[in-house]
Amino acid sequence: MYKLSLIIFLTICCLTSSFAQSTTNSANNEIHNTFSYAYIRVEGKFLSKKLKVKVDLGDSDEQIAEGEKLSEILTNKKSYASILNYMSKIGYELVNTFDLTDNYNGSGGTSGIIYIMKKAEEN
Repeated sequence: MYKLSLIIFLTICCLTSSFAQSTTNSANNEIHNTFSYAYIRVEGKFLSKKLKVKVDLGDSDEQIAEGEKLSEILTNKKSYASILNYMSKIGYELVNTFDLTDNYNGSGGTSGIIYIMKKAEEN
């Protein structure tokens, strides 16, 4: 009798624990964000503390126009941080940075910086 009650108890425990788990379709629950990227080239102007900025958002006419608009807004700022702060305010996130280096008569130096930024696109 003891063995029979033990088998029944274990069977009931196994059946109830198998129903306790709920399965979800992970393909439906995942959020697939798409991103648009910005290539921002920042260089100093000759004999000036102001910066020259070129923003590249892509090849389409809309992206080119938006890149030129952002380039005009960001050019003549005096701080690299102000460029990052402005781009952050409009939804961009910094991904990577690169130094622009010049080599003139054996002396290398940083002449500017490139920011790679991304922004989540609205679906």
